[in-house]
Amino acid sequence: MLLNTSLPLLAISSKPSNTSLAPKGRYFNFMPEQDMLLSHKDGYIAQRKIGQLSFIEIKCSCDTDWHFNVANTHQTFWMVFQLLGNSFIEDAQKRKIEQQQYRGYFNKENTVRHHLRSGKTWTILIGLEISDIKLVSTEWRMLSAESGSQLSIRPAQKIAFRINKIIQQIQHIKDSPFSLKYKLPALMVQLMETYHADILEHARSMRQDDIPLLHQAKDYIMKHYMDEEIDIQVIADKLLTSERTLYRIFKENGLTVNSAIQTIRIYKGREMLRRTDKSVDMIAFYLQFSTARYFIKQYVKYFGHTPAMERKLNQRPSLRKTK
Repeated sequence: MLLNTSLPLLAISSKPSNTSLAPKGRYFNFMPEQDMLLSHKDGYIAQRKIGQLSFIEIKCSCDTDWHFNVANTHQTFWMVFQLLGNSFIEDAQKRKIEQQQYRGYFNKENTVRHHLRSGKTWTILIGLEISDIKLVSTEWRMLSAESGSQLSIRPAQKIAFRINKIIQQIQHIKDSPFSLKYKLPALMVQLMETYHADILEHARSMRQDDIPLLHQAKDYIMKHYMDEEIDIQVIADKLLTSERTLYRIFKENGLTVNSAIQTIRIYKGREMLRRTDKSVDMIAFYLQFSTARYFIKQYVKYFGHTPAMERKLNQRPSLRKTK
C-alpha cells in the first residue's frame, strides 16, 4: 500500500518530529511510533499493514483543502470513517463523506484520491485485501463490486451505535500477536456485516418514504397531463423534491416520468375514442402527440390494436348503423 499526501505539514517534516513518543489522542492504539509518517504539533499521519488488513489514520488541522492518495497493490475493500471534518472521494460524482459518516468502496489496484476540507480533520481507513470479490457478493449483495469497474463506491451511512461500537473495539486492540492476527480480522468482518445491514435498512426506509411520493407524482400527472410544460423538473418543483430523487423512484418502479405522462395520455385517448366522435388526428393533436401516426403506433404498442379497431370493438349504440 502506498500513501502520499498534499498536506502542507509534510513540507515541514517528512519524519516524526519526536520519535520517542507517538502522538496523544490517536485512534488506533496499536499504531506504534514507527508507523507514523508524520508526527507534528498540528497533526499526524500513520499507516500500518497487518496481514491482509491495512490501517490509515489522519488527524490534523489545516487552513486549506488538501488531499491524500491511496494505492493498494491488491484489490481491497476499504471502509472510510470521517470522525471530524468533511471529505469526498474523487470520482465522477465526488462521493461525499460528511462528519460522523462512513463509506465503503472496492479498489482494484487503482490510485484513489481523497479530498479533505480545510479545518479540523480526523479520518480513519481500514482496508481488507480480498482476492475473490465474488465471495463478498454471495455473502453481502449490497457490497458487491460493480462489474468491470476499477473503483466501486458504496453508499455513505451515519456512524451509528452498532458501527461505532465495533470501531471502538478495534481502537482498543492490543499490539500483541494474537490480537493482531485473530481479533482484528474478525472485527473487520463485523464491520462489513454491519455496514451491509445499515445499507439494507436505509434502502428499506427510503422505499417506504418513496411510496407516498410516487403516488403524489402520479396524482399530479393525472391532473396536469395536458400541460405543455409538464416534465420531471416541473413535477419535482411542485412536490418539493429533487429531479434525481423523482427519477430514482420512477426507475425503481419500472417507469420514467415521460413514460408515465404518455401512458396517461394514451389511456385518455382510448377514453376519447370510446366516448366521442373526434377523429384520430384530432385526438392525437389534443393529447399533444407529435403526429397521428406516432399516436397510432403507441396505441398499438399499449393495446395490441389500432384506434380504428378500438372504435369497432367498443362502438356506442347511438353510433351503430340501424338495419
